[in-house]
Amino acid sequence: MIVTVSKGQQITIPSKYRKDFGLRVGSKVEIIKRGNDMLVKPIEEDLSKLFKEAQKIRPKYKLTAKQMDELIEDEILRQ
Repeated sequence: MIVTVSKGQQITIPSKYRKDFGLRVGSKVEIIKRGNDMLVKPIEEDLSKLFKEAQKIRPKYKLTAKQMDELIEDEILRQ
């Protein structure tokens, strides 16, 4: 199916596909580039719930992202 990019740089997913994939307002999709192709892949609601739950988990150690990166780099260099 061919769709047109709007003035706002948006595309509309035809209703048949929205229904087939259970997409509604607020649904998340992932855009994947494969060579010269673009794949629009629905993100399962379960995945969204998983991310919300993961945000509630308290970390065991209070490290910044930079500190975690440094630890990972140190570990890689030791191997």
